[in-house]
Order: sequence, then structure tokens, then C-alpha cells
Amino acid sequence: MSSISPEQSLADVECEHILKVVALCDGNRTQAAKLLKISLRGLRIKLHLYSQAGIAVPPVSAKEMKDSPTKVIPSVPALGSLSLDG
Repeated sequence: MSSISPEQSLADVECEHILKVVALCDGNRTQAAKLLKISLRGLRIKLHLYSQAGIAVPPVSAKEMKDSPTKVIPSVPALGSLSLDG
């Protein structure tokens, strides 16, 4: 286990711990969230923020990618193609 220095902020320590747990779970966010005792949504938000800050985030596991349902986004008609007649 790495030692924590007094100069590190709580956010830095939390980030380091979360990234280690996600890596330990081979990128499986569901498993990592359970181990961390936080919601999957909360974990995803934190990882997104870390990524936006330029911090390397472990990729999603192949198993989790395969198991996640694909979202179908309905097509939206073009603005001018809608009839305004009642």
C-alpha cells in the first residue's frame, strides 16, 4: 500500500484509490463500484471527471462492454419536415 503524504488532498487520495480498485477489477466498473461501496453512476461520474482532467482511466472491461445493452437513439425529424396543420 502506498503511503499518503500530508501534501496530498483528500480528492487526490480518493482518485488514486478509485483508480487502483478499477484497475484491480480489470476495468469492470460494476465490480469496482460494489467494492468501493458507491453507486455505479457515481463511479462513472468520477471516472469521467478524472478523464476530463487528463488522468489516465483504465478502459472498460470487455465483459462489461459485451453485457451492457446498446442504447437506441430514436431519429428526430428535421425541423422543416413537421406539418403544423391540425
